[in-house]
Amino acid sequence: MKHPKTILTVVTAAGLIALTTRTAARRKAAAAPLPAPAPAVPQERPEGHYDARRGAAGYAPVVGTLGALAVPAVIVVFTNPPKGPGAGQAIAFAAGLLVVAMIGSIVAAIALAAIGAESTLTPNLTPAIMYAAVAVVIALVDIVAAFEILASLALPQARPILLLITAAVGSLGVFFTALALGDSPATRPTHAPDHHTWKKTEWITSQRHANRATLRVTAIGVLPVVTGIVCRLGAIRLPEGTAAANTIILTGLALTVTAIVASALRTGHPGTGPSVGPRPWEAHATTLVASTYAAFLLLLLP
Repeated sequence: MKHPKTILTVVTAAGLIALTTRTAARRKAAAAPLPAPAPAVPQERPEGHYDARRGAAGYAPVVGTLGALAVPAVIVVFTNPPKGPGAGQAIAFAAGLLVVAMIGSIVAAIALAAIGAESTLTPNLTPAIMYAAVAVVIALVDIVAAFEILASLALPQARPILLLITAAVGSLGVFFTALALGDSPATRPTHAPDHHTWKKTEWITSQRHANRATLRVTAIGVLPVVTGIVCRLGAIRLPEGTAAANTIILTGLALTVTAIVASALRTGHPGTGPSVGPRPWEAHATTLVASTYAAFLLLLLP
């Protein structure tokens, strides 16, 4: 065998290098800090859960577009008003509703965008969304009602279908407001050391309970709208006039402002305790307020 000393030297050197490298790797691994254990999840989220923050952020530009659409409608009303008996009072009523719709949609878009900016999906966001939804429903109902008023002057034959559309918008608004309850089980408080103890203090404790609550709140919430459309079909109306129109316009504005303020306050976090989820009175109040407003508007429309 040629050059045995050279071969032996190379093998010995390679072995020493491998041994040194292995020893250094072991020391480095031993000196490295251990990774922090992952925080225990108190309860697995339900499959296919809905992130209300993303939904609110996605709805915000859509709701804001309603306000942008109301502006040209107001301009058309003033620049090219329909003619007919009592046209001045009807145009003033329609313009007032469109202005409330514009204000409501813009501030509701801001409220929804604020909810979408939340860093954690906490239980208090569910009622905050329901409060903001009141302003959205009022804006939608006012826009459709304004077109019904204008149709009563220019297209009288279109009034019945627009009345039904107004009632449908109010009913759908109640349904979408109540849908927030169905997503509430996916929320988690950030300051609850014991998730199960916290859940016992909540109104909604499971996904099945949330689904039942959504249907029950919707069924109760649509009753005023159904009553309003039944009265209209029976030719029952409230006395019309400037005072009545101004009352419903100012009421819509007051409800919009109150709902947005309540939504902003509801997004506040206690900091030292767990967030509070939706309460029964909040769920029924938000849906019934929007539905009752739509019902009175139906009874005032020409």
